[in-house]
Amino acid sequence: MSDTQDVVTNILLPTAQVALFVLDKDIRDAVAELRNDWRFARVTFDIREGDVASAIETYKGHMSPNLVIVETPEIGEGFTSRLEILADSCSENTAAVVVGPVNDVYLYRKLIDMGVSDYLVRPIEKKILSDLIAKILIEKLGVSESRLVAYVGAKGGCGTSWVAQASAMVLANELNEKTVILDAAGGSSYLSVAMGTDVVTTLHEAARACVSSDQDAFRRMVVKVSENLSVLATGAEAILDDMISAEQFEAIINKLMVSYPVVIVDLSAAPVSIARSVIVRANDVVVVTAPTLPALRSARGLLQEIKTLRGGVDQGIHLTLNQKGATQGFDVSDADIVNALKVAPEMVLNWNPKIFAAAESSGKPLSDMVNAKEVLVQVRKFLIEKLRLSGETPTEKADGKQPSLIGGFLGKMKSK
Repeated sequence: MSDTQDVVTNILLPTAQVALFVLDKDIRDAVAELRNDWRFARVTFDIREGDVASAIETYKGHMSPNLVIVETPEIGEGFTSRLEILADSCSENTAAVVVGPVNDVYLYRKLIDMGVSDYLVRPIEKKILSDLIAKILIEKLGVSESRLVAYVGAKGGCGTSWVAQASAMVLANELNEKTVILDAAGGSSYLSVAMGTDVVTTLHEAARACVSSDQDAFRRMVVKVSENLSVLATGAEAILDDMISAEQFEAIINKLMVSYPVVIVDLSAAPVSIARSVIVRANDVVVVTAPTLPALRSARGLLQEIKTLRGGVDQGIHLTLNQKGATQGFDVSDADIVNALKVAPEMVLNWNPKIFAAAESSGKPLSDMVNAKEVLVQVRKFLIEKLRLSGETPTEKADGKQPSLIGGFLGKMKSK
């Protein structure tokens, strides 16, 4: 098996748009089923009954996708002429696959020479079609890893866990990002309880399942909370049990990042070795502190340590100020916080005991609490504006067409 073929069967595909204009209902149904395939979680499908003429009409006034699949009932000169018209209607870097009625070697060579990615003959097996789409997207867009976001507290009691949990809920339920959250606290984790699910496993068992030949074993440990939110339901170990190694924890992360676009890790009670390894690797590290002198003093040192671990750069390091107002007039002022830390918090969350205490006491998610809207709005704004986790499609160019993402048939045809 080639490297590309191996990746096709084992990796989450990059964000992409795929459009089909086909007359064959079986093909349309087969592609529609790919929406339930975890590999295609970040791929948007536009499935229409039609042919190359339909595609031409569509892209006269709309942005073209990363990949267009068109069906033709005939393969004469008229079809190749219409294919050239389609090229003029689309972005230069849109790739194409043609579905035809007969196995014609001459036509195949001609289309490949024009820059078409592949020519398929009806009937088409679902696996062949899905693997071809995946292969084209990977070869042209590359294998893009999921986002790993780590939440770490300046000290205990800053509310790091619920900030991480709220972020996961907003990402999944409001921004429609397929998200998984896990806790590095071992037996002291209350993540599953906070998410309203049962504890089903331990970090040790999850680590063993990662290297097991039984692929379903690990999947059973990931519990679905909502349509887009899942939790690695650990915490069944004894509180005083030894923790897994940093290498084992990283194996768990690797396993999750294959299937989920966003992986959130709560490091609030993690062993130092695990916290260090995750902080170095994470795309973003969110440091949570409270507006008290001890917490801010710890935050100042932690921010510097994280910066050093990540090569001396500030990129990807974010500060959240939680529990503002909890000490009733004894909070350090905003100006003094900035002066002490040399950085302003990117998210500030006011203390509301009726929300947070109620959530912890009832074992219900924060999103289920009355009057939690203000908090969730702040979290949503932070995720979109600071972490750039908006779930939006790539920005359009000024001419209304999609940014150049993949080279292929249209660019090649226009050069002729």
